[in-house]
Amino acid sequence: MSTAYGAISKPVARGELPLPLDIALKDGSWASVTSFDPAEDVDLLPNLRRLMNAEIAAGNTYPQEELLSEEAFAQYFLSNDAFIVRRRDKSGEVLGMFYVKPNFPGRCSHICNGGFITAEPARGLGVGRAMAKAFLTIAPLLGYRASMFNLVFKNNTASVALWRSLGFKEIGVIPKAGRLRVDDREEYVDAIMFHYDFMGRERNAKQIVNEMEATAA
Repeated sequence: MSTAYGAISKPVARGELPLPLDIALKDGSWASVTSFDPAEDVDLLPNLRRLMNAEIAAGNTYPQEELLSEEAFAQYFLSNDAFIVRRRDKSGEVLGMFYVKPNFPGRCSHICNGGFITAEPARGLGVGRAMAKAFLTIAPLLGYRASMFNLVFKNNTASVALWRSLGFKEIGVIPKAGRLRVDDREEYVDAIMFHYDFMGRERNAKQIVNEMEATAA
């Protein structure tokens, strides 16, 4: 990927990813978390870009202002490891997507960042929490030792509550970090930085998968 630091290489993976990961949604239907390969799933690319651009257009969760072209979307969202949540039925509807990539270069590349988007029709079904739990399983296996989210805006109350509930630590606040759309107007909003130490609080990947399967049952 290309960043302010230049190209960043990801760490060496520590294990095989337990995917696909099946999850039960709150409406009684089933979905699966799977890896996304743009070369194999090229037909899904326009849909994924629409999800990203819809979030950018809303102007209240992501910092980008300009909608992403195909190339820009690939550089941003698909630059390292990307994952999607799809219904396990004939529709194969994409309910959500997230990426995992290094937050910093070189000697700090063991700290990852993640970006999550739930499709608007799927909100309230538990997709966001399922992606978050999958992230806690996947990221350590990809070789990362910790996670840091740089800009979780305080107005995104669902996201803030989710990371707090999963044990992420608030390590700082950036005052007025984002010029966001809030209640049909623009205002400057603080951002929380969340950190999770995979090594200090390491959990067995199979344990998390078992918990998700038990919840699904």
